[in-house]
Amino acid sequence: MADSDNTTALPFVIQGGRKKGCAVDDEARSNGVAHAERRRADFLTPLDPCVVLLQDWEQAHHMAMVLCRLQQRLEIRIRNALASSETEGGLQNDQQRPPQASVPTDRQTRWDDLDREIGYSRARAAEAQAIEAEEEIVDAVADTPAQSIAGVIAKLKIIVGGGETMADTSAFPWPQIQSTLADLKALGESEVDAETSGLRPSVSAAKKATKHHPRRG
Repeated sequence: MADSDNTTALPFVIQGGRKKGCAVDDEARSNGVAHAERRRADFLTPLDPCVVLLQDWEQAHHMAMVLCRLQQRLEIRIRNALASSETEGGLQNDQQRPPQASVPTDRQTRWDDLDREIGYSRARAAEAQAIEAEEEIVDAVADTPAQSIAGVIAKLKIIVGGGETMADTSAFPWPQIQSTLADLKALGESEVDAETSGLRPSVSAAKKATKHHPRRG
């Protein structure tokens, strides 16, 4: 009789455990669907125009920095080449040296030849264009209203980034702007965490599922 009681009670326990386990699974599945729909809506939502400005500014700023380093290296190459040729010329006989009046002209001619060969002036012109594009974006910040906290953060990032070229960024208003930017970033991150916390399966639900799941053996 004891064996018979155990045999009839076991399906009831398993059935109940499965029902509760399935309820938790359904809740997690619905949360996952809601999260996926929210992510899809985020992708379909147009970007804040200030965020677009930030993306454009970062690209222009990166190009300006790359071209700045490039033209500096090319300028050093030209100066080293001129110094090397002048050293070799200094070893020549005085009768073979050109008159002093022609030295600046000769140096400029050799500079121009090396410039055309190396591309220093082209790199410098490209850098100037990148800097001009960067400055135009900074000017556009004042005329572009933000439509979200992310847009406000983007505007401040552009302002702070544009101010890095100034001689002294430790004086007013740069520390205050950087502090405000840090505050907005923290607030934006906390809001995102608050919005997504309800989409994650809770630890207590997972514990309940483990507790009610029938053990084998």
